[in-house]
Formats: sequence, C-alpha cells, structure tokens
Amino acid sequence: MVLLALHELTLLPDGKLHVHFLDVGQGDSALLITPSGKQVLVDGGPDMSVLEHLGKYMPFFDRSIDLVVLTHPHTDHLVALPEVTRRYRVGHVLLAGTSTDVSHYLALLHEIQEQQIPVSIADPMADIDLGDGVILDVLWPINSFRNDKNLNNTSVVVRALFADQSILLTGDIEQEAEDALLETGADVRSRVLKAPHHGSRTSSSQQFLLVVNPDQAIISVGEENSFGHPDPWTLERYSSLGIPTHETRKEGTVSMEF
Repeated sequence: MVLLALHELTLLPDGKLHVHFLDVGQGDSALLITPSGKQVLVDGGPDMSVLEHLGKYMPFFDRSIDLVVLTHPHTDHLVALPEVTRRYRVGHVLLAGTSTDVSHYLALLHEIQEQQIPVSIADPMADIDLGDGVILDVLWPINSFRNDKNLNNTSVVVRALFADQSILLTGDIEQEAEDALLETGADVRSRVLKAPHHGSRTSSSQQFLLVVNPDQAIISVGEENSFGHPDPWTLERYSSLGIPTHETRKEGTVSMEF
C-alpha cells in the first residue's frame, strides 16, 4: 500500500487542464499540466524560484517534465532552465531559433547537448499534440522575424487548446510582432491571454486585444520593477475593452483549471 499526503493526492491527474502563471517576480514562467499529468514548462523566470514552484505543483515523485518551451533567450525568462534540465528528465525542448551569447542561454544549450535532450525550433506549421485533447498551436515566430534584432519579437507564441478553452502565451512580443502575427491570419482568439511583455507600453495594442478577445489577461510582473511594468496606459486599454487583468505582483501565482 502506498500512502500519499493529502497535498500529494491533490497533485495527481484529475482529468482537468491546469495552468499556473508562476509568480517569479519581474519575469515569466508558466506551468501547464494536462488531464493525464503531463507537464509543460513555458519559460524559466529571472531566478531559481521556478524550482520551488515546480515542487509545489508537481508530485515529489514526478521527476520528469515532458516539454520545456523557452520563448526567447532573455534572462528574465530562462535563468532556472539549465538547472531544471539537471534536476528533471526533460522530454523535449522547444526554442525560438535565435542566436545570442547570453550566458544562461549558452548554459541551457550545453545541458541540452550534454543530456541529449531532443530539441526543436518553433515552426508555425507544426502543432504539438500533448494527448488528452490538449494541443499546443505554435503561431510564432515566422522566418522573417526569427533573426529580428529585437529578441522580444522573436518570442515563441503558442495557443493551448483544450475542449472549448484556449490560452494564448505570447512571450515578450511587441506591437510590430503582434501586427505581423495578425497579418498571418492565425487564429489567436483565446479565453485567457498571457499579456505580452509584462504589460509594457510597446505591447497589447488595441487591435491585437480586439482580435484575441480574451475573457481575462494575466500580467507576469514584479513589484516596483525598474521598467514601469505594467504601463498605466496599457492597463487602461485592457480596462476600456472590458478585459479583467490579474497581476502576479498583486495576486501571486495565478492558477486556473479547465
């Protein structure tokens, strides 16, 4: 007989899709857990706090993560990922395909090679089937943006689909990429939007928000950050469109289940 603590029992697969927008301060990280218990980690935050979150939302005996997605190689999205690949058996890594000499990114590439983790470059023509009816629809980047000097605009954008629910994870794309994404004709309509670039002034254009038409938006942001995120004008734009926002600096980790 195997006895599990009540906390561990609540972490076992329950037939629902769970999404946790992790409170990592001024950075980004989200954990998706499929109805059968597969895990997808999107970005790794600006420090090692992601490891604590994984311990909270994954059973202690589960030392594997099926997919790690790095939207783009900025440090506020990737610091914990090299250590994640050392502590967990990572099944696959999805990258934007951009080049940079950021030390944490080079460390991640080293671990991928050292551990022979399968890696793919995000391709808007290739969706990812996670089973249980959960699909990751890869929307961005397109080739013409893959080497953009603004790494934010190279961010991997994925739309998670389950039943009649959809969650749009946008990395740090700014308005130029938002506009180009809409021009591709991709279906970006989503019930939940992870606000691009921490709610910055250069993202979340009115046209983008009108097309996505989310029921709510999550802003991953740190307290008293030096960037002034989220921008007051951007918050006003969400408000004027009737889109409620949830900020991790105010609410902590924002968790949803579908």
